[in-house]
Amino acid sequence: MKKSLITLLTLGFAVTASSAFAAGKNVTVAYSSDFHTLDPAIGDDTQNWPVEHALFVTLLTYKTGTALSPWAATDMGKTSADGKTYTFTIRKGITFADGEPTDAAAFKYALERVVNPKSKSPQSGKAGWFGNLVGADAYVDGKAKDISGIKLLDPYTIQFQLKKPDRTFLNYLATPFASAVARKAAEKWGSDYSHHVVGNGPFTLKSWTPGQEMVLARNPNYFDKANAATINEVHILLNLNEQVALLRAQRGDVDVLGNGVPSAQFVSISQNPRYKTYLHSAVQIGTDYLYMNTRKAPFDNKLVREAVSHAIDKKRILQLMNGRGKIANQILPEGLAGHDDSVADVSYDPAKAKALMAQAGLSGGVSTTLYTLNDEAFTKIAQAVQGQLAVIGIKADIKALPQAEYINTISTPGATAIGLSGWFQAYPDASDFLPILFKSSAYVQGGWNLSGYSNKQVDAMLDQAQGVPLKASVTIYQKAQKQILSEYPWVPLFYPVQYDFVNPRISGFDHHPVWGFIYQNWKTQ
Repeated sequence: MKKSLITLLTLGFAVTASSAFAAGKNVTVAYSSDFHTLDPAIGDDTQNWPVEHALFVTLLTYKTGTALSPWAATDMGKTSADGKTYTFTIRKGITFADGEPTDAAAFKYALERVVNPKSKSPQSGKAGWFGNLVGADAYVDGKAKDISGIKLLDPYTIQFQLKKPDRTFLNYLATPFASAVARKAAEKWGSDYSHHVVGNGPFTLKSWTPGQEMVLARNPNYFDKANAATINEVHILLNLNEQVALLRAQRGDVDVLGNGVPSAQFVSISQNPRYKTYLHSAVQIGTDYLYMNTRKAPFDNKLVREAVSHAIDKKRILQLMNGRGKIANQILPEGLAGHDDSVADVSYDPAKAKALMAQAGLSGGVSTTLYTLNDEAFTKIAQAVQGQLAVIGIKADIKALPQAEYINTISTPGATAIGLSGWFQAYPDASDFLPILFKSSAYVQGGWNLSGYSNKQVDAMLDQAQGVPLKASVTIYQKAQKQILSEYPWVPLFYPVQYDFVNPRISGFDHHPVWGFIYQNWKTQ
């Protein structure tokens, strides 16, 4: 997600919750932050995607694991011999909550809305996932009213024509960015559509009180009756203090801790036999990291970035996470094609780091601001990084922000010089990591090239990898990754393991490798 994906591991601000919420066929989830957005064109983090997946239908999806399956499409579609044309038939009878049909026009409208730069979607413009569609360039430039490469062959048949083959195009169609959107509602609410989304998935948005609570209600008109939700409502408590959330979960008033087990209580909870059936662990296909903006001082100096890489004690950071993960030595996480066993980690060597700072002419020290999410886990990591940077003469003031402000800030080019973040797979391919995180064209508003990294040779390699078979792409991605790592835009920290706290009365829970939570699979006992 993948989804840009922030690692949220703890909780924060109290909201009164009735114990009745957790009874019967209602389920209660607690999160530390409010939602950034529910607009599927924009939302791109690990908190948004489970809800977007519950509200909106895509042509294809991931049911179990990362194998693609048809959803709104009747089958996996037809692909031309040259790999540039994809044709899908859409199931009839799928409607939005306002009665608008989910037809080919709804998908065409949604994708053009994503590509339009005015949408502020992470996938907007020519560099986004759908910029490879025929006619996308003219549409982005304002020379065409629509994308000619999205054709409506009949009301329920849609065809996509690509400029060049892309083996991951089907994966794109399974992400929330490719969700069908109700045009009337989107145009009625405009920039406030996020708070008034009209979906067609297993749930509908019943209410959203910012900073307090969101309620999803089972959609009685959901088309796939065999896989419809059985719980009536999902009550999502927002900005809930982690200690309060855990206490409520322990007494049964909260069913699921949306951000996992709080780090301060992890050891006591994991060692308590009473909670053995509450804990669910899942290895995440993702990387938590420290980024440095290569276009902003002092990190525009490679020597400084290299110094920081030697200054960070990853073992200590993982200790702060109670060992919930594995030290990362590269960008591509374990479990993802392209992860390279030949890559050696940068050594923890404060003395060498100090020498590099002196070589950069900064032996007298320098000041900066370290940005982080305002949850307990990331704040702890930020404090550790702050101390480790101080040893080599970098005075870093910590700026911890709530999720929505944090995402908006770090994804604004030039707004930050150094910060903490995380990235998780939206689909199982290295193209969901390296191009999004390091391609020159991804250094845009809403983009995730947080380091401002730019290398024309790497750009060319990433473009080349996109159009070749998976096996050939792995070699190219590994070469590109080695080049990126040699320039030190990141300090990869660790590959996380998520521990969810789930009341045993809920069955059907599984931490999905793409969606995280799949609310429609949950059942109450």
